[in-house]
Amino acid sequence: MSDDEQAQHPEGDISEVRYKMEEEARKRQERAKEEWKEYEEFRRAEREKEEEEIRQLRERRERRKKERAEEEARLAETRAIEEQKRRAEDEERLRKKREEEQRKREERERKRQEFAEMSKMTTRRNFVINKKAGSVEQVEEVKQEEVQKSKEQLEAERKAILEQRIQPLQIDGLKGEQLRAKAKELNDIIMRLEGDKYDLEQRFTRQSYDMQELAERARQMNKGDKRGTKVQNTPDPLAAKISGLPPKISMYSEYERIKDHRSFGERQGVFKGPLFTERYERIEPKVKVVMTEDGFQIGGEVPRAPAPESEPPAADAEPAAVTAE
Repeated sequence: MSDDEQAQHPEGDISEVRYKMEEEARKRQERAKEEWKEYEEFRRAEREKEEEEIRQLRERRERRKKERAEEEARLAETRAIEEQKRRAEDEERLRKKREEEQRKREERERKRQEFAEMSKMTTRRNFVINKKAGSVEQVEEVKQEEVQKSKEQLEAERKAILEQRIQPLQIDGLKGEQLRAKAKELNDIIMRLEGDKYDLEQRFTRQSYDMQELAERARQMNKGDKRGTKVQNTPDPLAAKISGLPPKISMYSEYERIKDHRSFGERQGVFKGPLFTERYERIEPKVKVVMTEDGFQIGGEVPRAPAPESEPPAADAEPAAVTAE
């Protein structure tokens, strides 16, 4: 090999290596372009898919909005129909209620008039005067004769009186404040009626006690009058009822805290029985105990003190004797 060929050989190797490097670089660029192209195709497909989904979502939203608007319109129409129907029912109910109240008022008025006419027809005096020859006129109270009525008439009169006394409760259409005011008014009425009831009960109890006391006083006065003059001419049914009873016996003091609830017979029978039937005689003492200045002495005579000369002899003073049984 000549020197010129040896000199040219390294340059050929360099060009071959460069060619290979350029070829590899070109292949890498082509492969990168293909990958980029594939990526762009993939991204385009993904973007088209996303756009399709977005379009479908928008269409679905528009469809739902339209359906919701139609549903709201249909519900509004239904509510309007129901409200109109409810108002018609309320008006019908109020009309029937007014008619029923008017009918009840007319019925009560008719029954009241019938009862008033019947009362006028059956009115009579509630006492009779009996006059007898040789005696004082006596006035006896008698009960008013009860009108012969059927059970239905009595029940109708009772219902009419209850409807007249018991007013219906009107609370339809009232609001919260009005209902509270109505409840307060009813509470005040109940409290007033309870107070009147308590006052009447106390008055009845007090008057009953006064009647019993007056009847007892009249009985005692009639009993103590020797001439037999009566205090009252008209018979007293309460005095006649208790006239044969003995006077009241005080069993215990009203100031005792713990009262003895035994009867009078039980108390009287405490001192009766075999223990109290026989009386025992007193045993006379056999020994006398005499008290002197020196103390007690059994038996013997008590020493007497000498009497003074100027004074007359005093009577013998016997010492006090204590008997021992």
